[in-house]
Amino acid sequence: MSQLDLANAAGISARHLSFLETGRSKPTEGMILRLASVLDVPAREQGTLFTAAGYRPRVSTKAAAGLDAMPPAVAQAIRLMLDRHQPYPGLVFDHHYTVLLINPAFEALVDATGVPFKPGENFLDGFLGAESVRGLVMNWEAAAADLVHRVRMEAWLQGPRSPLQRRLDRLVADPAVGKAIENFPTTDRLPVLPIELRLGDTELSFITTLSTFGSAQDALVEGVLIESFFPADDATRRFFGQSGRDVQ
Repeated sequence: MSQLDLANAAGISARHLSFLETGRSKPTEGMILRLASVLDVPAREQGTLFTAAGYRPRVSTKAAAGLDAMPPAVAQAIRLMLDRHQPYPGLVFDHHYTVLLINPAFEALVDATGVPFKPGENFLDGFLGAESVRGLVMNWEAAAADLVHRVRMEAWLQGPRSPLQRRLDRLVADPAVGKAIENFPTTDRLPVLPIELRLGDTELSFITTLSTFGSAQDALVEGVLIESFFPADDATRRFFGQSGRDVQ
């Protein structure tokens, strides 16, 4: 954005914005919140702005330390969502895509296939970098490209020096990931991209949804993503209806 565009969007003069940028004027806390809103600065990054201006951060900026580090009501809601999603797979990860929790159905998939998606492991590393996942996901190239395109925007919001951006840069440098992006550019993205898995002689097809918490006042809560897998065809629906909580 140009200085004039930002000033207009924030409802202030370009002269005042210039004074804020050069340090000739000190922003009020309200002005910091206004500029952060216009620029879509995540809550976990807003603390840097408040600290630089000499204020205490308005929201918590603690690092992700697992589900138990969250407010009890939030942790309980997440566990309830995953439990109610049975018998279909679901998992939770933070804004770095570190896996925080998986439900029994997803755990059964992990145990049956050996893919690296247990709590404490990184979902991006596993999906984009693990050979086991590339062999399991039949449409891995399309799914990998779709994941990279989505995460790029999240990494942009977190900043060029963020751990997420550095992780993404490393993974995109992998020739297999680069080829996937080349073969499936962002302009070819579909409204819904099924994830197609092969388990032995069985083929499963899922669509996934991502859930977040609105109006988060805690940086860890703001970054939490809950991914839920839903059957995309009758065969997948019957498979989970017959096998219940166990994946053979």
